[in-house]
Amino acid sequence: MKLNATMLLSVLFFASAVVSAQQRHGDRSQWPDRIESYKKVRMLEALKLGEDQSVKFVSRYDKHLEIMHGFDKERNDLIDNLDSLSRSSASDGEFDDIYKNLLEIDKKIAGERQNFLSQLKEILSNKQIAVYIVFERNFVKELRQAVRDVQRERMKDR
Repeated sequence: MKLNATMLLSVLFFASAVVSAQQRHGDRSQWPDRIESYKKVRMLEALKLGEDQSVKFVSRYDKHLEIMHGFDKERNDLIDNLDSLSRSSASDGEFDDIYKNLLEIDKKIAGERQNFLSQLKEILSNKQIAVYIVFERNFVKELRQAVRDVQRERMKDR
């Protein structure tokens, strides 16, 4: 329970620092990198990895993220195309082509996730993989909640 409270407070502190920095500087380009760095630190703490394991894990994780970001960019470009087509007098065939490409990207995303988890078996125990999967889900939930809490506090102060 203490660990959850500590993690939540850390996320709240980090999220408030990000929001505060955004307000002061208006620079939103760095916050995804900062969140990702923070996430890695928290993930390594949760996994309790040794130095060699940490290096191997971070290397594979970074490669996985790079691949996933590429897929996300492709997917978002396709969705932007859908947006443009929906505003024009496009034919059903044009929409079908984009739908097919979206399905292909989704298959690639699922395949990459499976590949990454398979690669983790070379580095982590099954229990550590479980901790990783749970951490991934919980980190996003806690980050969203932390941002909501910071927003509520800002609204209360106005």
